[in-house]
Amino acid sequence: MNETGKKVFFWYRAYCAFLVLLYVAVTAGGIALVVIRPESAEYRAEELLLVGMIYAVTGAVLAVVFTVAFLLPPKPYNWIVGVIMIAIGMTSCCFVPVCVPLLIYWFKPETKAFFGRNE
Repeated sequence: MNETGKKVFFWYRAYCAFLVLLYVAVTAGGIALVVIRPESAEYRAEELLLVGMIYAVTGAVLAVVFTVAFLLPPKPYNWIVGVIMIAIGMTSCCFVPVCVPLLIYWFKPETKAFFGRNE
């Protein structure tokens, strides 16, 4: 096994694990908004119910997606899954500093070879 591919896969899994934790927190926050529905000067309780449901569903779906991505082995199909997961992270400006280097190393021939992609 090549060392570069192994390291990139480790950091990819760390990235996925962090996003799983983040989306679990988003889900918990959404559930809290649905259950508590605090009245505020800016938002009515019905608006917070809707926002909470959106957060809970979106967070849960993305937590499951990143959990599956975290658990997949280094196979050729998982290289493509990795590109998609990194692209999802790049939709947030907070994760661009992490995703850009990860994506650069993701496309290196050593990483592709680690995943069994012979292109």
